[in-house]
Amino acid sequence: MLDLIIKEGRTLTGEPLEVGIQSGKIVLISSVINEPSRSVISAKETIISAGWIDSHVHCYEKMDLYYDFPDEIGIKKGVTTVIDAGTAGEKNIGDFYQLAQQAKTNVFALMNISEDGIVHQEELADLSKINQEKNLARLAQFPKFIVGIKARMSKQLLVIMVSCH
Repeated sequence: MLDLIIKEGRTLTGEPLEVGIQSGKIVLISSVINEPSRSVISAKETIISAGWIDSHVHCYEKMDLYYDFPDEIGIKKGVTTVIDAGTAGEKNIGDFYQLAQQAKTNVFALMNISEDGIVHQEELADLSKINQEKNLARLAQFPKFIVGIKARMSKQLLVIMVSCH
């Protein structure tokens, strides 16, 4: 017996779609499910799709410049996975990781190449805030959380980079 069946849904192309859930996991997807279930939800006139992925968010809540709580922009909106776009740097990526583990939404991060992350605009205006050794150490420490590096380009960074050559 299934725990839950979501009945009478539709795909994006309008085909009938029903979903069977057991122990919190999808175990059956079909145009019609005729198995017994403890509970049934009608999804009539509703599109059922796989969870969405948002590949550019800012969800490290300890940053003041911009952030959202992962579950507010994630699971509550049908987004199962988010990728934070460089909010945290090597100094605070560990703290961000701990907070991200508390979310129901899958959270991954691009680590900002600047040690502090985005604490203010033009975070890369001072290139001494980049520490290659520490960045590499954090990549090794959180290999399943950090999925890339973020270097946010700005006119200050372009001026600095040009003046270095």
